[in-house]
Amino acid sequence: MAESEVIKAMQARFRAGLKTRILAFGSSNTEHFLPGMHWFDVFELAIRNTYGRPHTCINTGIGGHTTFDLLARFEDDAAFYRPHLVFITIGGNDCNPVKNLSREQFERNLFELHRRFSNMGCAVVFQTYYAPDPARNGDLGPFYANMDTVRRVAAETKAGLVDHLVRWEAFRKAHPDRYLLLMQDGFHVNHRGNTVMGVDIGRAFGAPVAPDASGLWDEALDIQQRMDALCAG
Repeated sequence: MAESEVIKAMQARFRAGLKTRILAFGSSNTEHFLPGMHWFDVFELAIRNTYGRPHTCINTGIGGHTTFDLLARFEDDAAFYRPHLVFITIGGNDCNPVKNLSREQFERNLFELHRRFSNMGCAVVFQTYYAPDPARNGDLGPFYANMDTVRRVAAETKAGLVDHLVRWEAFRKAHPDRYLLLMQDGFHVNHRGNTVMGVDIGRAFGAPVAPDASGLWDEALDIQQRMDALCAG
């Protein structure tokens, strides 16, 4: 996973010990609605264990939301906190036909979100989703297309990108039984899947999670290594 200039700049900020407010902004992939570790919790611990305590983490994810919803609540749930870094993880609900949101509008909304955060001086890191389960979902073509749009907008805006989907798809195909153990349902990860996401995000920011006596990280680190091997080829 290539390291972007945005992520390098945030690493430098952490190393300098500068106070940093970090916002998680998205839908159910971001909202902490299940017991156990969430990917943002894992990221927070990873940063703390590597850089100390320069950061405050704020999660305003709301399940079911689209890019239109994020724009509508931008002032209250984003600008209000004046974040220095935002993770934007969105796009699954935007491809629901009930939402009647075209791919072109989804792209425009992503650009607008980036513009608003950038105008505040906030660094933007987009994320793709984990891999949904094809056996429990309908046509996933629109979802994959939206994730391609996320990648394209991240590249065009020079934002950061954590591309979970490419890694999760490789793992899902190679280890279907272990993949299912990471899923709460066909479209959401459980605490085990959240932990896998979190160790990947932490590592992307130069804050890898290390094994410890608790054994809490063992499964996620093993899966991370397997994803590494699958994606290396």
